[in-house]
Formats: sequence, C-alpha cells, structure tokens
Amino acid sequence: MDYWDEDIKLMLKFQAGEESGFEELVKLHKKRVFSLAYRFMANYQDAEDLAQEIFVKVYHSRDNYKPKAKFTTWLYAISRNTCLKKLRKVSPKIVSIDENIELKENTVARQIADPKAVSPLESALKKEQNLVVKQALNLLPPNQKMAVILCRYDRLSYEDIAEIMGCSVKAVKSLIHRAKISLKEKLSNYFTV
Repeated sequence: MDYWDEDIKLMLKFQAGEESGFEELVKLHKKRVFSLAYRFMANYQDAEDLAQEIFVKVYHSRDNYKPKAKFTTWLYAISRNTCLKKLRKVSPKIVSIDENIELKENTVARQIADPKAVSPLESALKKEQNLVVKQALNLLPPNQKMAVILCRYDRLSYEDIAEIMGCSVKAVKSLIHRAKISLKEKLSNYFTV
C-alpha cells in the first residue's frame, strides 16, 4: 500500500494522536460523504445528520484502521454500513408531484423548478424526471441501491465498489444489472427507450 497517499498519512497521523489529521480528513471528504448520504436518504437534514454520524464512526474507529487499501475505500465502507443501518430504521417517503403542500395558513401547490433550465417547462420536466428516478431508486433493495449510487453518482469502479460492499466484482455487476432491470421496469411507463 502506498503510505505516501495524503489520506493515509492523515489517518496515520490521527491514529498517532494528532487531532489535526482527523480535521483535515473531514475537510477533504465531507462533501463526498454528504453527497453519498443525500443520494441515499433523499433528504437534506437526514443526510447532514448521517454524514456527521459517519465521521463520528470514523473518529471512534481510528484504532481499527489498517492501511490495506485506499482510505476512501474504508470511508465508503463505513458510509455504506451507516446508510444501510439508517435505512432499516427509516422507510423512504415517496411524495407525489401532484400532492399539495399543507402549511399552517393555507395550501400551496407543489412547484417544480430548476434554475439551470432554459425554460420553466423544461425545468419542470427535468425536476419531475429526477423525482421519478429518485422514487424508483428508493424502491430498490438496499444493496442494489448502494451499488447504483456508488457506480452512477460517485463514479467508482466495480473493484472499488466490491471492496466497499465486501463482495466480489461479479456480485457488484450482478447487483447493478438487477437494479437496471428493476429500474427499467419501474420507469417504463415514464421513459421510452
């Protein structure tokens, strides 16, 4: 293992008792961890809480860290386990885009907008598509969902995903393949291929 890798050096520094190593690791990886948590939980506040919980676990697991692989692989493994544990406790909430939002004073129609879109219609369609895909993704079994998130959104290799998930590359390919088939079925009425 390359002990010159910056993440590994920081983790070994932290293991040696220097808190600044941990602080640097958090600075370097907080966006990545939050992004994974957000994609998995589909809720900003839950993702923030989960990302904090992940770093607390990293902090308390420092003595268990062994530089056998990239630090990010170890971090993703902790993130994966934490996300799956949280998911077992919380069932995903599916929200209809047709459903109104109830406020204390009155009812507001749900609006779909994307500031990057050229027109309001294109923006609304893109937002609706994202919501439909997110809903379909939330219906996948947890391991399939995690494999898709790591592959599609975090752009990790099958080898890295296999190491993070504690399975073979063949198993990762199978999880992603089954997820694609399931997503294709769930989205067939919405998207034409």
